[in-house]
Amino acid sequence: MVITRIKIQYLQTLRFTFPLFFLFVMQAKEQEAPKTNRPPIPIEVMFGNEEIYFLGILNLPFEKGTKLGYFGVVSALVPYENARSNNEIVISNSLTYNLSQKWYATAGLQFHYSKGAVPFTGFQFFSANPKWLFLFSPNLQLAPTINFETVGIVEYKPKLSKGLRLYSRFQGIYNQNLDDGAHERSLLYLRAGISLKRTSFGVGLNIDSYGPERQSERNYGIFINHLF
Repeated sequence: MVITRIKIQYLQTLRFTFPLFFLFVMQAKEQEAPKTNRPPIPIEVMFGNEEIYFLGILNLPFEKGTKLGYFGVVSALVPYENARSNNEIVISNSLTYNLSQKWYATAGLQFHYSKGAVPFTGFQFFSANPKWLFLFSPNLQLAPTINFETVGIVEYKPKLSKGLRLYSRFQGIYNQNLDDGAHERSLLYLRAGISLKRTSFGVGLNIDSYGPERQSERNYGIFINHLF
């Protein structure tokens, strides 16, 4: 009975996650064009012991020669129990303005699973090459409360042989409510594995902390990440 229940919960979770995954893949492919200098579009799914994690990032310039662009992030945490109140979906959309080679001003709107619509503004530093990737983005969220959030991603991918690299990633977010000075949400996600051309896979650990008491939840498992 327990095994049957787990299988049912797992299938229900996949039924929710896969449409989200394929919708983002199709959007990414529509934006994809051969022989361009556009940044790659990473899409990741991690199957953990407690929940499935999905991440997709679109970083697209507008017309050639303009400083304006679009930066979008979709993330989802879906427990295998698939209780509607436990699903965490965040969709962040922002316009970017290139200030220098690697610095951008940002402003946009985030659709948050518990807060609703969250307007924000801030800055972004982005730098990438085959071996390293750095993303640092502090921003100020203007509603429903005033929050300061910092997002950071570091990837290290040293080459092992032709088409084969080690893959490691540090991903962190810290969010603090400035109205009451309390910690609201933070996370630390770690990845370690290998990359075969544009596909990476291996093991991952997600640590999420919630509220002033920093109640912590851990999720570990296997991940696959592909650059479109």
